Amino acid sequence: MAFWEDWCRRGGCCSCDCDCDCDCDCSWKECAIWTAVVAGVAGLIVLLVFAFALVFPPKGGTDDAVLQRFALAPGTPASNSAISYNVTVTLSLRNPNLYRGISYDPVAAAFSFNGSRFDESATVPAFYHKPRKTATFHVTVGGVDKPVKLAAAGVTAFKAENATGKFDVELRLDTAMQFKGRKARCPLAVICPLELQLVDPNVATTAFQKTPCIILHAKKSGC
Repeated sequence: MAFWEDWCRRGGCCSCDCDCDCDCDCSWKECAIWTAVVAGVAGLIVLLVFAFALVFPPKGGTDDAVLQRFALAPGTPASNSAISYNVTVTLSLRNPNLYRGISYDPVAAAFSFNGSRFDESATVPAFYHKPRKTATFHVTVGGVDKPVKLAAAGVTAFKAENATGKFDVELRLDTAMQFKGRKARCPLAVICPLELQLVDPNVATTAFQKTPCIILHAKKSGC
């Protein structure tokens, strides 16, 4: 007896259209079960590949921000200007990976207006980011008559925005990260453009619209 015929007699036929000289004892139910099993195994393999073989950078956003002071003393030239400010920002980082946690070095925070940095004093301590979790932290900075090297266009932009009470400020975070189980240390930058409404600290704050941040990460092996 040929192998194919023997296999068919033992119920190996997965379709009632099989071409062999025997009575195929198969059904659509059996075909559906085997199809489901194969699809389940394939799905599990894909899930394992995503969980263990692939890594994804974190996703970030600004949940809240309060600007209680933002005053500019223009200088001559404009690069001799001074600024006074008080800003508090609440940020979130989400680790989208199913398996790999992320270890972060200390995070340096810098605030800029019109392309000129006016504060680089804030830092966030190093931390471990569990898979599928969101880490939230607060950054608060303030200063009085601190030098800011604005261009003439920056002074003009400040005057225009001061008339509306809304200021376009950029927050940038810089650090290095390492995925669990990998040796590479990967530079990471998180850039958050903010439109901040100047508020009186003695008055109820205005609602802040959540803003996504731009994630810049090294595109190399292990990152």
